This record gives sequence, C-alpha cells and structure tokens, in this order.
Amino acid sequence: MQAPSVSNLIDIESPDFNSQLQFQDFSASIPNDSSNIAKLPINNPVNSPSGNNLPNTAEFTSKSSDPKSFWTWEYFQQFFDVTTDVVIERVKASVIPQNNVNYLQQYIKNKPDLYGPVWICITLVFSIAISGNIANYLQATATHVYHWKYEFHIVTSAASAIICYAWVLPVVLWAYLKYQGQQETVPVSALELLCIYGYSLSIYIPISVLWVIQVNWLQWFLVGTGAAISGYILLTSIAPALGQKNYPLLAVLTTLHLLLAAGFMWYFFHVPEPHYSPKIVQTVAAAPSVSMHTNITH
Repeated sequence: MQAPSVSNLIDIESPDFNSQLQFQDFSASIPNDSSNIAKLPINNPVNSPSGNNLPNTAEFTSKSSDPKSFWTWEYFQQFFDVTTDVVIERVKASVIPQNNVNYLQQYIKNKPDLYGPVWICITLVFSIAISGNIANYLQATATHVYHWKYEFHIVTSAASAIICYAWVLPVVLWAYLKYQGQQETVPVSALELLCIYGYSLSIYIPISVLWVIQVNWLQWFLVGTGAAISGYILLTSIAPALGQKNYPLLAVLTTLHLLLAAGFMWYFFHVPEPHYSPKIVQTVAAAPSVSMHTNITH
C-alpha cells in the first residue's frame, strides 16, 4: 500500500489554507513586564524554598506601605527597630569620639532610634542612685559622726534631672528651631535630637561608678572629662544645625550641659562635712562616801 504524501495531508497551496490558518494575539493576557509579573500570586509550593506558599507580593507591599497610626504599637515600634550591634557602635562612638567626625551625620542620620537612649537613661538613673548612696556610706563610716541610712529620693531626683535634660530639652530645642525656620535650611528632627542627647550621656555611666572614690580632685577631674566628651558630641552635632546666628542659644545649651555635670557631683556624690557644735560634758564630782559605824552596846 502506498503511503500518502505530505502534499495530500496538508495542501499548503490550497486557497482554503490561508482562510483556515489564524493567529491569535496573547500579548494582553501574558505579562511581559516586571511590574505585572510581581503582581502574579505564587501559590506553587515547589517554587518556595521552605515548601510553603509564599504570600502575594502586591498584598505585602500594600500592607508595609500603609501609614501607621499614632495610637498603635506599630507606630512606636519603628523607633526601636535597631540591632544590638548598631547600639553598641553608637555607644562606643559617643564614649570615644573621633576628631573631625560629626556624630549626627556619621552614626545617627541614617536611622535614629530610641532604644539606646531609653536604656542609657534608665541605667544612668540607677547607677547614680546606687553609687551616690555608696559614696555617702563611705564618707559616713570615715567620719563616724552620724548614722548612715539609704536615701531613696536619690532615684527620683536623678530620674527628674535626666528626663528634663535628655527628653524635655531636645523637644524644646526642636520646637524653637522649627519656630525660627531653621529646619528649612538645615534639617534636624526631634527624633535625631533625642537620639543625640541620649547617647551623649553614655560616658556618665562608668564615671558615676568611679565617683564613689572619695578623692576630691579625682571626682572633679572625672566631672571635667565627662563634660568634655559629652559636650564634644553635642556641640559638633548640633552646632551645624543651629547656624551661625544662634551663638547665644549654643551658649545656653553649653551652660546647661555644664550645670548637669556639676549637679551630678554636687548633689549626689559630694557630701559636705557635717559641722557639729562641741558637746558640753558636765562632770559631777562624786560625793565622798561616809562610813558610819554604829556601836550597839548591849
């Protein structure tokens, strides 16, 4: 039997072939750009490395880009989204400053946080309270002139001073700069100021422990060292944001900074010598004993 030829199966030269041959355009149904491909859901578990269904990329993008409300935990969570390595690096840079390095531009500007400042302030409050009571105890035992007792009000006093300086003062400074229109030329946010002031207090944590040593010149030397290191971090970071016309404001900030360091020393660690009036000791002479012998005659 003779096999049929190709021309018998498909007659290409037939006039009806062109009418039967049709081409369809699938360009509208098949995505040919990256944006449309990203919107396609991936529900195939084989494509997932872990074997689970991956979420829709479009839904994930829309959820992550939604603005967070002020009254939600997610709004404040973004201020504490920082790793431990970053916090340690910022603490080291604030304790050991580098020459000609702007601390704000080098370490804070990319992503300010509140995690480090919060824990630094809390640690400093209890460090000052504990070290201050130890210093009072050492001086009391050295003089033997009064009975020592633990002072709980040191915690509240230290917390009030640190909160006013590290949290209230930066907000007031930011409000003043915004009112003066300085943020239009040199942008600095309230979060960045809070971050700078918080990290600048790191140097006082080890210094507060060394303040326990009852050597007057050493204590004041530590005060000057802490004020110089912390002040260098603050001034080199804030001075460019203040501009050249706010030298009086810069002087006020420097004065407040020095008063904080001196206040730590005067109020918590420097215990003045108590002045007691000499006691008048009254000596009563003992009356001579008189022995009476009674002779009884029977």
